[in-house]
Amino acid sequence: MVNSVKNIRLFTNGDLMVKMIFYHGTSEENAKRIEKEGFVPDRKYNWKVKGKKGFVYLSLAYAPFYALNAGFPRLAIIKVEVDTEDLYPEDDFIMLAMKRPSYTQNEINMIDLEEYKNLWVESIQYLGNVAVKPEKIRVLGIRFFDGKKLIMKCDPVISPLNYKILGEYYRKLTEWIFDGKDFMEFPSFMAV
Repeated sequence: MVNSVKNIRLFTNGDLMVKMIFYHGTSEENAKRIEKEGFVPDRKYNWKVKGKKGFVYLSLAYAPFYALNAGFPRLAIIKVEVDTEDLYPEDDFIMLAMKRPSYTQNEINMIDLEEYKNLWVESIQYLGNVAVKPEKIRVLGIRFFDGKKLIMKCDPVISPLNYKILGEYYRKLTEWIFDGKDFMEFPSFMAV
């Protein structure tokens, strides 16, 4: 199992299938539905520009932030496992790589993730996020929590620079919350 993006290419060589752990942030209501039905993409969107149809978005670091945007105050972080051969780069990463930090729904719709599939490692490395087809996701657990005051610990700008500087902070915060610890007791990013 690869739990870090460091040297991930050493663990994946085409023939070798490796499992990775990611997190998905959502509302308590959505998480309960996912627990019963599995991931069903395209049911609800949290953003003005929607993601690619047929994909679920997973993160190493930003699940608490995505949960905040999905519902309030009862939130959930879903811990999942995915084979690396089933990963795709996240569409925000592709647009940033194409030097398009701001884009339209039409521009996203024109992207074929299959054409960029080989960039999933870079998507993790520089943004901490990936896309995956829902049937390829194995749910390992769900943590429900009260999101009141989460904004005091989690309000990231999702960008390569933020991930480079604060990625470790947000990865540890995600794990802290999933482990059932009070996020208000999580050390500030200066202490991590």
